[in-house]
Amino acid sequence: MTVIETTDTPVRAVGASAPRHHSPARPAPIPSMRKPGGDRPGFADPQGLRRLLVAVYRGGSDGWRSHPDVPALLAYCQDKYAALARRNGQSPQDAVTAAFEVLAVPSILDADDPWAVVTTAVQRTLQAQDRAHRLLCSTDQARRLMHSCHHDIARFCDLDPDSSIPDTVERAASTPQDDPPGPTGSGTAGAEMTPLDVRVGLITVRTVLTATGWPPEVARVGVDYVCERLRIAGSQATAFEYLRREVTPLQLLGLDHRTWVRLCRVLLGEPGRPGLLARAVLGERPVDLLADAGLVTALSKQAARPVGVGHG
Repeated sequence: MTVIETTDTPVRAVGASAPRHHSPARPAPIPSMRKPGGDRPGFADPQGLRRLLVAVYRGGSDGWRSHPDVPALLAYCQDKYAALARRNGQSPQDAVTAAFEVLAVPSILDADDPWAVVTTAVQRTLQAQDRAHRLLCSTDQARRLMHSCHHDIARFCDLDPDSSIPDTVERAASTPQDDPPGPTGSGTAGAEMTPLDVRVGLITVRTVLTATGWPPEVARVGVDYVCERLRIAGSQATAFEYLRREVTPLQLLGLDHRTWVRLCRVLLGEPGRPGLLARAVLGERPVDLLADAGLVTALSKQAARPVGVGHG
């Protein structure tokens, strides 16, 4: 190695090798995904999102908690899919949850456009959640029924004051098959009923269920479900045969099968004895129904606390 001496400091000749210093290796800093001077974050484009996801995955199990750009990414997803969520009757937070479920799958890195994959998945999830709410079933089941001919559940509590009740429901609720005339003794009660009478009767049913120990949400959803099946079947006997084989209400309401069957029997009645639905729609008041010791006993035996009400 040749050194040329000068009056100042020694200068190394061209081609001389520098001495090697062994210093501890430093981990490479994780670059921020924010673009300086821009409004859009770096992960707003497909390649930027891919780089961010690679950095998050390299962080291991704590990558989603520790990476500084994760909160900004989720906030961006909320803004990006808020309109899509509202269009499907869901909240922006539901869209964020759906987006995170896709972003957390490493195979998204293989996509040509990760954002396109996220958008498609979020849209399908929100549509399935909306469909599940309309059909009173789980989201997974709604995914399988997206293109089926099943129509939405008609909730009586959502009807406008001037809405009409389907004729099959009104007929089935007012003139039970194999049952005698209503409590008033009038065989024309069904013909005189108005949509308002049916609405008041359904409110009466929920009031009686709540008064005998049923949680309000279970009473509302359970009555809606039974009425929808009654509308389809057209008679109490047929509706009961369908309902006692149903599995969805057990998951939806958190009830065991025995309790669900007994509840259906009380609501629909038996041959020769009108059910709670028919009695309430025909005008019996909550105070009169609660004075029926047999009815209160039947309902109280089933008023076990459900595990919880599921919404898909």
